[in-house]
Amino acid sequence: MVQRFSITLTQLSYFIECAKTLNMTMASQELHVAQSAVSTAISHLERALGTSLFIRQHAKGLILTQSGEQLLRDTQRLFGLLTDSIDSLRADRTEVHGSITVACFKTLAPFLLPLLIGRLHDQHPDLSVEFIEGDNEETLAAVRSGRAEIAVHYRLTDSDGVTSEHVGDAQPHVVLPTQHALAGRTEIALEELAGEPFVLLDLPDSSGYFLDILHRANITPQLKYRTSSYETVRSMVSMGLGYSILNQRPRISGSYTGGSVATVEISDELPALEIVVSSLSQVTRSARARAVAATVRELIEEQSAG
Repeated sequence: MVQRFSITLTQLSYFIECAKTLNMTMASQELHVAQSAVSTAISHLERALGTSLFIRQHAKGLILTQSGEQLLRDTQRLFGLLTDSIDSLRADRTEVHGSITVACFKTLAPFLLPLLIGRLHDQHPDLSVEFIEGDNEETLAAVRSGRAEIAVHYRLTDSDGVTSEHVGDAQPHVVLPTQHALAGRTEIALEELAGEPFVLLDLPDSSGYFLDILHRANITPQLKYRTSSYETVRSMVSMGLGYSILNQRPRISGSYTGGSVATVEISDELPALEIVVSSLSQVTRSARARAVAATVRELIEEQSAG
């Protein structure tokens, strides 16, 4: 007996785009179809499934319901399997096709995403890459909800339901204004900065990591300023407002204010911060996800070597 389904792949494709953008107008623009076609497809899908997939907010977009989040995860898994099956039947099985959304920790993004997308475009021209930026929990939430297939982030917390692959390390270092007395040193002990004002990169989970580094050195930080912006930290330091501790290292010393900062190694024994690529534990990684993970590892190894 032939099994018939009350929903179509087109409806599911429209649903995925709506879930990504949380806006039917934006989804229709991305799909190059009329908004009415998207709205009708979602309505038919909800009637066929007997449940609401979105909460419609007048003039404010969409919110995924619990059923919508479950369908998004299952649909992305289904599309991943379908894409892999199609790819395996192609003449050239080394090619990677399709579309993937990558969630990336926001302070890693400017150092990694442009290089990642460029390298993937060169190596896999038929692979379309989209990305989501956020803090640690936001990137993991994007994977758990199905909005992203894979996440690149720091291992700051344990993550239930997520499998993480180590792809590199980021060693912490001190950032000082160039006029600081210790700015010319190649390395310093953190105790040499005790009592000086500290500028904290204040993101969920990562702020605790930086404060723990100081506590390990028996330093009670003189917390002067907090900011969730990596570049605001560097700009404040460049203006002589304090020192900071960061992990990523720009290839330039200048800040947005026109001032400069000095990067100095820390002589204290401190663990590196792991960079990981994560995906749902119960889902086998697609060829697309494996290609992204391999390229991330490749780029981080190149940055570490050079």
